[in-house]
Amino acid sequence: MNTLDMLQDALAGEIMLQEKYNHHAVNISTPPDVRQLFIQMREAKMQNVTQLQQQIQQMMQPAQS
Repeated sequence: MNTLDMLQDALAGEIMLQEKYNHHAVNISTPPDVRQLFIQMREAKMQNVTQLQQQIQQMMQPAQS
């Protein structure tokens, strides 16, 4: 498994977790502080998704040249 494959696997995992945290924040009736925790966790995962997408894009650019 090369670095690009590992980044893509990490990206898939981060997206899955972000979707789960979003689901819990939106659909589960919880106290507001728990809902806020899910929102914070979702936002942290979204930052990770963005970083991984940028790294993948950077790795793929030399191959496209």
